[in-house]
Amino acid sequence: MYRLCNALPRALLLLIGLVAVALLSGTSAYADEPTPRAIPEARSYPRAFASYDALIAYATAVAADQNALDARAAAVRSEGDALSATLSISGTTGRGGMLFDPDARRDARALAAAAIVRVNQLTASDRTLVAAGALTSAAVPWQMPTVGHVTQPFGPTKVKLEPARVYGGVSYAHFHEGVDLAGDWAADVVAPSRGRVVFVGRMLDGAEVVVLAHDGGVVTLYAHLDASNSPPPVAAGDEVAAGQKIGTVGNTGISTGMHLHWAAWRNGELIDPFTLLAPH
Repeated sequence: MYRLCNALPRALLLLIGLVAVALLSGTSAYADEPTPRAIPEARSYPRAFASYDALIAYATAVAADQNALDARAAAVRSEGDALSATLSISGTTGRGGMLFDPDARRDARALAAAAIVRVNQLTASDRTLVAAGALTSAAVPWQMPTVGHVTQPFGPTKVKLEPARVYGGVSYAHFHEGVDLAGDWAADVVAPSRGRVVFVGRMLDGAEVVVLAHDGGVVTLYAHLDASNSPPPVAAGDEVAAGQKIGTVGNTGISTGMHLHWAAWRNGELIDPFTLLAPH
């Protein structure tokens, strides 16, 4: 009983602190800040790109918007969850709560009312951010996009078909810009992390490609997908959760066998996609 009696004052103190922070940070819930769009209205998703560089540059711009939205949504949801939990502890919510208790102090009721207003503002802000493209699925550790063995790793290579590249300040005559994973024909290819589909379609070299924008400004590309028997089940603009199917292993484009080419960029800089995976 003693613990219960002391829980309410502690909850009220926490509520006062949370409401004070909310008031100092602005009760408009980011109303004065422009909202970026990961699902662009003015710039519709292009259906074709003249080069992979142009595609990745576009996807990087979308990923930057996506990252800004996701960061803002995370802050809004965190503040809303904290206020809601404190309101529940203090007995503010529900029939017969503090707001309707004549014995509750007037200043406590006022703080509780302000907190409820703030929660409603945050809920509305979250809906606005989701409409603009903030991701709604859970952020979980990265996983492999398909089952298979590595036939060509990321980095310098002796394969002369691969182009020259400067990477890490070093010039290479031939450089493989991703990881090749050989697997069964039509094996599932899944999103290794939550993200936004930026592009689905054929490139000029004939490869069927899916490109995703993720948290942290990361862009990933999946090439040589099957395009006839089991084409990608996603379209540009879709949100995908980690583990959701985005295509199947194929042999489209310049390819010598069934495999997935998986490549990744962070803020426009090429990276080894394996560095995105959680360590085992």
